[in-house]
Amino acid sequence: MYEEKKFNIGPLNGLSERQIAEHFKLYAGYVKNTNELMGRINAEEDAYTLAELRRRLGFEFNGMRLHEYYFTQFEGGQNTGNTELKTAIEKSFGSVEAWRTQVTTAATARGIGWVLLVCDSMNGQLLIQWVSDHDIGVLAGLNVIMALDVWEHAYLLDYLPSGRKDYINAFFDNLNWSVLESRYSTK
Repeated sequence: MYEEKKFNIGPLNGLSERQIAEHFKLYAGYVKNTNELMGRINAEEDAYTLAELRRRLGFEFNGMRLHEYYFTQFEGGQNTGNTELKTAIEKSFGSVEAWRTQVTTAATARGIGWVLLVCDSMNGQLLIQWVSDHDIGVLAGLNVIMALDVWEHAYLLDYLPSGRKDYINAFFDNLNWSVLESRYSTK
């Protein structure tokens, strides 16, 4: 049984309290649906029904987890100190600015989904990955360092669909790098 996490997010630049509160409600639905699906899977015997329930579980479970990554990286306020992660980003992408440009380019592509910064724990390689529908495009075994939600529910109360880039800038402005660093340090 999974429990809905509570996040300690203070005021954010460019993301309203109303936007975050509505986004929390969506997250709560993923937790609820994950628990319901797991209960149904444990009770189901029909192979075809089980296959569909398991497919749906991938969507709901990843929706739950990706939102946990997303919200946690805003806890504690912005922190932009020099870190081991920033050094690794510079090594992988040339500079933090070049990495941010690549993330922004991926995040402004048409469609809904997530842009993740992930680390391959087998070789330490950092990668930028696009994930559609929470569960299509996930690379197995990679640690999530950063999760950028680019589904419209993440910004529509504050920005029009055409303002996605402004939302992405607000996202970066509010990142707590110490949270990202702790995810990277556990690689």
